Amino acid sequence: MEAAMDYTILSLGILIAPDRTAEQSMTPPEPRLCRDLSEASSRFSFQTYVFSSEDYDHHTGMLLGWRWQNGAWVRQSMPLPDIVYDRTFFHSKRDRLQCEEALSAIHARKAHQRINGSLPSKPIVYTRLAEDDTLARHIPPTTRYVTEELASFLASHGGKALIKPAAGMQGRGVILIRQSLWDDTVAVKGRTRDNRSFERIFPNLVELKKRLARFMGNSPFLLQPYLNLRDDKERPYDIRALLQKNGEGKWRLTGTAARIGRSGSLTSNLHGGGEVSDSCTLLSANFGKPMAERLLRKIHTISGHTAIRLEHGFGRFGELAMDFGIEPDGSIWLLEVNSKPGREAFRQTAPLTAYTASIERPIHYARYLKDRLSPTFTASESPYDLCQPHR
Repeated sequence: MEAAMDYTILSLGILIAPDRTAEQSMTPPEPRLCRDLSEASSRFSFQTYVFSSEDYDHHTGMLLGWRWQNGAWVRQSMPLPDIVYDRTFFHSKRDRLQCEEALSAIHARKAHQRINGSLPSKPIVYTRLAEDDTLARHIPPTTRYVTEELASFLASHGGKALIKPAAGMQGRGVILIRQSLWDDTVAVKGRTRDNRSFERIFPNLVELKKRLARFMGNSPFLLQPYLNLRDDKERPYDIRALLQKNGEGKWRLTGTAARIGRSGSLTSNLHGGGEVSDSCTLLSANFGKPMAERLLRKIHTISGHTAIRLEHGFGRFGELAMDFGIEPDGSIWLLEVNSKPGREAFRQTAPLTAYTASIERPIHYARYLKDRLSPTFTASESPYDLCQPHR
């Protein structure tokens, strides 16, 4: 049961990054999420709007925002937020600093709470999780990419390696490297920075490293072993688990969903053309239903332990999405953790129970934050049928 709501009207501001396009849009990023949050929050005594750092006037203290009214986004003056829901995806350090300055100025005029904290870079997250004995066995061995160390890494991992951006998302910039067993050639496949798939064969490792240097520029990349995370049809897949705090400030597993890539593709990300399936259905087809249920229980437990570990290291969070890969022998790997999770996988999975909960829980938690308590999680606190979305 979610905590009972009082009827004090609160202002919920959905924070987005500044729009730097030549023709500024009349629709916010993630329009479906913003709309669904706006419609749902109105039922729980919230006034919800979308704003960016550029909408705040530091001199007057006035804030403009976009409200969803009568089926359209309307721009108007808004009260300063009681709660901020951060959905910023920045394109520059300047935008990030500008955002923090605006939030600090707003907080000086009217104190607010944030639904979610932010995670540091992937290497820091991997390192913190690997320090935990319970989680270490589920964290893929990860090192920063260094050109001079690529050959030795390949030699110690069967001639295969996965390279990914340290700050990437949506499968962009992920590259699989495979050395030939018969000659010096190296096969490469992956996705470009703008998410286009590519494949190429290089005559040797020296030529590949030259091309990688141009591809990476000054951006940091990570090096991991290649893991066999494919289903019985040779399609890449992962299991997304969404954890959110409820109206009592307690972690709950909102749901899981399987994301499946195209046959022959490298990633399962939906932005790369993947599809969605019920997680228990997919795992049952590959492992049988009893094993599928055991795997999902394990994912539930790992997810809760991960959330607690991250809060101990990086502060309070209200929601976290975790992507898990599963090898044919049942080994579970925690691939990614996201503090600004999308909901598309749950919106595409019937019934929409988990999607509805994914929208409503941040609202319940926002109300709780007015009188917050310490976060807690118990792996067995949410009994449910593992093959069904749940609340």
